[in-house]
Amino acid sequence: MAAVAGIVASFVGPAIELGKVIVAPIKRQFNYLCCFASNIQSLKDEAEKLDNARAGLQLRVDTAENNVEVILPEVVSWLTRANENQIIISAIEAEIPNVKKDFLSMKLRFLLTRKAKKTTEAIKKLRGECIFNLISQPAPPPATGSIQIGETYEFETRKKIVEDIMEALRGGEVNMLGICGMGGVGKTTMAKRIMKRARAEDLFDEILMVVVSQPVDMSKIQLEIAESLDLKLEVESLPARAHKLNARLMGTKRTLVVLDDVWEILKLEELGIPCESGVKGCKILLTSRNRDVFDAMNVRKDFGLQILLEEEAWFLFREKVGTCVDDMHLVSIAREVARECKGLPIALVTVGRALKDKKTKFIWEDALQQLKSSNATHVLAEVYKPLKLSYDLLDNRHAKDVFLLCSLFPEDANISLECLTWYLLGLGMFEGIRNLKETRNKVYTLVELLKSRFLLLDGDDEHHVKMHDVVRDVVIFIASQKRLVDPNFNSIDWWLEHSYSDCNWTSVFLIERLQLPIVLEVPNLRLLLIHNGPFSSEIEMHDQFFEVMEKLNVLSLTNISFKAEALQLPKNLKALNLEGCTLESVSVVGQLLNLQILRCHSCNLITELPTEIGRLIHLRLLDFSDCTSLKRVAPGILSSLVRLEELKMIGSFQEWEADKNGKERRNASLNELQYLSNLTCLEIEIADCALAAEDIRLSSKIVKYDIRFKRLCGTSFYKTFMSLKWPREISLGNWIHILLRNTEHLYLEGNGSSNLDLAQVQNMKNFYFGGCWTVKKLVNTKSIDWRFGVFPVLESLKLAELPNLEEICDGPIEAGSNCFNNLKELEISYLPALMYLWNSQSQNVSLRNLTSIKVRRCDKLRNLFPLKMAKDGFLQLKRLEISSCEMMEEVFSNDGEEGHITFPKLENLSLVDLPSLITFCKGIEGIEYPVLWEMEIDRCSKLTSFVSSTGNSSSLAGHSDECLHFFCNQKVTFGSLQILIIKRYENISNLWCHKIPPGFFSKLVGLEITDCGRIRSLFTSSIAADLVNLIGLEIWDCSEMHIMEMDPSVKTRLESLTLRSLPNLVNFSGWGCALELPSLMEVTIYDCSRMESFTMGSLTAPKLESIDIQRCDKLHNLFLLTMAKNGLLQLKSLNVTHCKSIEEVFFNANENDGKRHITFPKLEIMKLYDLPSLTTFHKGIESIEFPLLTEMDINRCPKLTGFATSSGNNSRVADQDDDSFHLLCNQKVTFGSLNELSIDGYENISNLWCHQIPPTGFFNKLEELYIRNCGRISSLFTSSIAANLVNLKKLSIIHCSEMVKVIGDEEETLSENSPIFPSLQRLFLISLPNLVIFCGRRCALQLPSLMTVCIQDCHWMESFTMGSLTTPNLEDIKIDNIENEGIEDLNGATQLWFREKHQRDQESTQIEKEQEESNKEDGKHLKVETEEEESKQARNL
Repeated sequence: MAAVAGIVASFVGPAIELGKVIVAPIKRQFNYLCCFASNIQSLKDEAEKLDNARAGLQLRVDTAENNVEVILPEVVSWLTRANENQIIISAIEAEIPNVKKDFLSMKLRFLLTRKAKKTTEAIKKLRGECIFNLISQPAPPPATGSIQIGETYEFETRKKIVEDIMEALRGGEVNMLGICGMGGVGKTTMAKRIMKRARAEDLFDEILMVVVSQPVDMSKIQLEIAESLDLKLEVESLPARAHKLNARLMGTKRTLVVLDDVWEILKLEELGIPCESGVKGCKILLTSRNRDVFDAMNVRKDFGLQILLEEEAWFLFREKVGTCVDDMHLVSIAREVARECKGLPIALVTVGRALKDKKTKFIWEDALQQLKSSNATHVLAEVYKPLKLSYDLLDNRHAKDVFLLCSLFPEDANISLECLTWYLLGLGMFEGIRNLKETRNKVYTLVELLKSRFLLLDGDDEHHVKMHDVVRDVVIFIASQKRLVDPNFNSIDWWLEHSYSDCNWTSVFLIERLQLPIVLEVPNLRLLLIHNGPFSSEIEMHDQFFEVMEKLNVLSLTNISFKAEALQLPKNLKALNLEGCTLESVSVVGQLLNLQILRCHSCNLITELPTEIGRLIHLRLLDFSDCTSLKRVAPGILSSLVRLEELKMIGSFQEWEADKNGKERRNASLNELQYLSNLTCLEIEIADCALAAEDIRLSSKIVKYDIRFKRLCGTSFYKTFMSLKWPREISLGNWIHILLRNTEHLYLEGNGSSNLDLAQVQNMKNFYFGGCWTVKKLVNTKSIDWRFGVFPVLESLKLAELPNLEEICDGPIEAGSNCFNNLKELEISYLPALMYLWNSQSQNVSLRNLTSIKVRRCDKLRNLFPLKMAKDGFLQLKRLEISSCEMMEEVFSNDGEEGHITFPKLENLSLVDLPSLITFCKGIEGIEYPVLWEMEIDRCSKLTSFVSSTGNSSSLAGHSDECLHFFCNQKVTFGSLQILIIKRYENISNLWCHKIPPGFFSKLVGLEITDCGRIRSLFTSSIAADLVNLIGLEIWDCSEMHIMEMDPSVKTRLESLTLRSLPNLVNFSGWGCALELPSLMEVTIYDCSRMESFTMGSLTAPKLESIDIQRCDKLHNLFLLTMAKNGLLQLKSLNVTHCKSIEEVFFNANENDGKRHITFPKLEIMKLYDLPSLTTFHKGIESIEFPLLTEMDINRCPKLTGFATSSGNNSRVADQDDDSFHLLCNQKVTFGSLNELSIDGYENISNLWCHQIPPTGFFNKLEELYIRNCGRISSLFTSSIAANLVNLKKLSIIHCSEMVKVIGDEEETLSENSPIFPSLQRLFLISLPNLVIFCGRRCALQLPSLMTVCIQDCHWMESFTMGSLTTPNLEDIKIDNIENEGIEDLNGATQLWFREKHQRDQESTQIEKEQEESNKEDGKHLKVETEEEESKQARNL
C-alpha cells in the first residue's frame, strides 16, 4: 500500500501543481469578465489621484520655470509618463459606453477590463515614484558668444544707457556727457564701449581718452591730449598750451574727448577743451565717482551706472569661475559667494578668478566665511572684502609682494616692470636670485600671475601694467595693516605733519609746490619714492633729509633739486634711481658700497662720470641715459665694475676713445668693456666711427644691445638694435660682425656702409638703408648658402636716398629658397638708378606675406613686379602706394602670361604723379579687387584703363571719347569700393563712359574730384542713380564744370557736399523739379562765381545743419522759402560771405502762399559778411524766430536794416527816416538766446537801437558785444538799454569815428542802486577819435564785475564818467599801451592820462615852434654864409 500510495502521490502531486499553474491564469481572465465594474471604478479612483499628483507637480514646475530655472530630467520624465497614462485612461473611458451586457460585447468587456486593471497597477507604481524634494536648478547663463563684445559683457540694465549716450553723441544738442558711479562699477569699461561704437559708426574723426585721476595734473592732461591728437606743445605755460589745444579742438575735425576718472571740478577752459554749448565738432564724455562734479561743470546729461542685478552678477561670476559651479553641491554656496560681491564687476571678476575651477566644497565654504567676516573700513567695506580674499588666495608670497608694491604708484599709472625689477632687487625679496636677468624673469612671471587673477591689468605695452584704482585703495589698506606703508603716505599733510612713522615703504607723487621737511624720521623705512611732475614747481631737498633712514634700501627721486655732494645718503642703499634731477655731480654715491642699481636718467647737469663710481664693485646696473651734458667718463671706471650686468648710456656720453697702448687717455675706451664678463645688456653711442675697427672681445652673455655710431634720435623698441652712420668705408672689427649676427633692427646710413656684407645678417627683422652714394647692389647672392637664404626673417625693408643703387640682389635667387619670405613692409624712395626690384628671369622671390608697398621717386622703374609674382604672391597685400616715378608704364609687367590677377586683401590703392603710366598690366584678361575700399588716382594723365590688350597702349592714351575707362571695363571688378579720389586729369572731358554696368558704384560713400578742367557735367543719370550710398561729395577746381546732373528721383544718403573753385557751375541740379536730400547735413560752396541757384526746383534737406557759402557773386538767394519753413529744422550754422548779388537769404516763388512766419529752432551761429546787396532775410515774410541763436555777426551789409519785411516794403526799410538800425528793434524778429553780437561796417547808421526795442529782456542773455566801423553813431547806448544788458561780460567798440559818448546823457528814470552793466568784465575802446567820456550822465556809475579796461587812440577822452565810479574788482588798466599799475581809480587814471597827454601835446607843439624858429635862424645864417662864399669865389676868379 505504501508503494501504491507512493505511486499515486507521484501522480497527484504534479497534477495539483499543474492545476495551480493552469487555474490561476484562468481565474484571472475570468475575473476580468466578472469584475468589470470594480476594475473600471478602481481605474477612475487611481486616475483621480494621479491627476492630483500631476497637477501639484506641474504647479511646482510652473513656479520654477517662472523663475527661469531648469527642470530636472527625472521630473520631466515623470510628467511625460503621467500624461501618457492620462491619454490611455481617456481612451478606456471613451470605450465604456460601447460595452453592453449581451454576449456580443463579451470580448470588448474582457479587453477593456484587462486594460483597466493593468493601467491601474501602472498608475499606482507611477504615483509611488512622485516623491521629488528638488524639481529644478538655476538655469545656466546663455552662450557668451551672443553677448560678448571684445572683453566686456552686455547686460540688459546697461543697454539702455549705452543707447542713450550714443543717441546724445549723434545729436547736436548736447556736447558734454557724464557717466557716474562708484569705483569699479564699470564706468571706464562703458566709456570704452562708447568709444568703440562711435568709431564703428564713424561719428568722429578723432576719439581719445585721458585719465584725469587725482590730484589733477593739468600739464599731464594737456600733454596726453596733445599726443593723442599728434599735436606738439612746444610752449611751457598752461595758458599758452590751452590756447593751442583749443585752436586744434575747435578745428574742422569731429572729436570725442573722454576724460576718465574725474574726481574734482575740472576747469576745461584752462585745459584748452572747448566746452561751450555752441561749440561744433568737439564733444566731451566724462566719468566720475561724484555726481556733484557734473553739476558744478554744467554737464548737460549724466548717466548713473549702478551695480549689476543679481542674475547679471551671477552670470559674470560664473563666466570667471568656470563650470565647477554647475555641480549641484556647489551651486547654492557659489551663488552666496557671488551675492557677497555686491554686484560690483571688479569684485566679481577678481573673486571669480581666485576660485576658478575649485571643486572642493570646504574651499567655497571658507571663502564665503572670509567674505562675511573680514573687517574693512566703512569706505571700502563693499569692495575690500572680495579683494582681500583674492589677495589671501594668492599662493605665492612673492606675488603678494609685487601686488603690494604696485600700490605705491599713482592711480591709473602705467607701472614699469623695469622699475619693479629694480625695487625688488634692492629690497632683496627673492632668495636665490643671482642676477638682474633672473630677477626680471621672476617679476614678469609674477605679473602674469596677477594679471591672470585680474588683480593687475594690461598696460600700454608688454613692459607695463596698470592697477584698477579701487583695487589700489584696497591694496594700500592691506599694506598698511602689514605696517608696510602708512595709509596716508601720499598726502601732502603726511609730509608736513607726520614727523614719525614705522612704515617700511612709502611714495609720494607731487603736483603742487611742497616744502619737504628738513629731516624725515622714518627709521624703519626701506623703500622711498618721491616723484615731482615735469611741469611742477621745483622742489628742494635738505642735506639732512635722509639722516634718520638707516634701513633705507631703495630710493627713487624724480625732478628733485638738491646738491648731491652734500647729501647724506643712507649707507644701506642698494637701488638708487634719479630721474630728471637737477644735480651736477653724483660723486656721493661712491660711499654706497652696497649699491647694485644706479640709474641717473635725464639728469642734464651732469658733465662727468665721477671716479668714485669705480668703488661700486657690487653694481649690476649703471644707467646714465639721456644725460645730454655727460661728456667725460674717466678711464678705468667701467673696467672696475666687474659685476656689472647692464650698461646704458644712449643719449649721453659718446666720446669713446681708442686704446693708445699705455698712453694717457681722457675718456674710457671700448676695450674696458671686455673686463665686464657678466655684461648682458649694452646700450651706448660712439662718435668715432673708426672704433668699429677695434678688436674687442665683448661678453658672450650679451643678449640685448643698442649700439649707435653717431647719434640717432628716438628709442629702440627692439631687443637688439644697431645704428651705423659711416661717412667713409671702414674695416669692421670682429665684435661688430658678432653683434650683427643677432641684430633685429639695423639702421644703416652713409657711404661707409658699402663695406658691410648684409648677406651675413640673418636675424634682421627691420632694415633701413639710406644716404649712401657708393652702393650699387644691396646684397650679393652669387655665393650665398641657400640653406639659410637671404634675410629669412626680415619683416620691414626701407631703402631711401641711394642714388646709384641699381638692384637689390646681385646674383640669382633659387626657386624655393628662403629669401624675403617673411617680408611684410616694403618702402623705397629716392632711388633714381633702380631699374627693377628683382629680376624676373633669375631671381625667384616669393612675397606671400607682403602687406604694404610704398614706392616714391624711383624714376627709372618701368614696373614693380612681373605678373607671375602678382598672380602667385600678393595674397596678403593690403596697401599699394606709388608716386612720382616718371618712367613707370605699368605696375606689373607681362612676359606673355595670361589669365586673371586677384588681390584678395588689397584695401588701399594710391597712384600719384605717374606721367608715363598707361595701364595696371598689359595683356591680361582681368583684375579683381574684392575688398578694395579706397582708391586715389592723381596726375596719371595717360592712365585711362586698368587692363589693356597687348600692343594697344597707345590707343588707351588717346581715347577718342576722352573718357576714363577704369570702371567701364567688365574685366576689372571693384567689389567694395567706398572712397574714390580722382585728381588732375586735364585732358579728360568725361569721367564715366557709357559702358559702366548698373550698380557699379552702389557701395561708394566718398567721392572727391579735383582739377579736372575739361569736365562739364559730373554725373550721367545712370551714374547718379547708382550713388544711393554716397555720403561725402567734394568737387574742387574744375573750371569747365557747369552742372552736376543730380537726378531728383534718386534718394541718396549724401551728408556732406563741398563745391569749391567751380567758376562755371550754374546749378548743383539742373532739373526743374523738387530735389530731395534727406540725409544732407553740411553744404560748403566757395568760389562758384556763376552759380545762380543751388537747384532749379525746390530743395528738401530736413537734416541740414551747416551752410557755408562764400564768393558766389551771381547767387541772388540761397533756397526757396518752402525749404526754410519746412526743411531747416536742424540748421545750426549759417555763414554767407562775399556774395555781391544776394538780395535775400530765402526766396519765395509763391508770394501768395499765406505763410508769413519762419522759425529756425536750432540755429546757433549766423554770420553775414560783405553782402552789399542784401536787404532782408526774406521780402515777403512778417516774422522770424531764432530761439537758440547764440552768435550773430553782421559785417558790411549796408542795406540790411531788417530781418522781416512785408512784400514790396524793402525800400522803406533800407531808407529809414531816423537812420536807425532796425535789425534788432522789430518785435516780429525774436532772438531768444543771443550770446554774442558783432556789427561791423554800418557807416550810414547814426543810431544802433531804435525806440521800438522792448524795454526789458531783449538782450538779457547777451555776453559779448562787438561794434566796429559804425561811423555816424555818436552815442551807443541809452541808459535803459545799458541797464538791461545784465549778462554782458565783454564790450568792444572800435573805429567809430563820430562816437562821443558810449552811454548817452538823455533824461531817463533809473534807480540809483541799479548798476549799469552789472556783469561787464572786459572793456575795449579803440580808435574812437571823438570819444569824450564813457558815461555822459551825472550819476553814480557802478561796474561791480569790471576787471580789464583797454583804451587805445581815444585822444579826446577827458574822463570815464561825469559822476562817481565804483569798480571793486578792477585789476588791469591799459591806456595807449601803458599799464597803469597800482591805480585802482579808473576815472583818475583816465583824467591823469588826458592831462599828461595834453601836457605832452603842448610840449610837443612848443618844441615844434622852437624848432621852426631855429630852422629859420639857421636858414638866415646859411644864406649869409653862402653869399660870403660866393663873393670869395668871385674875388678869386
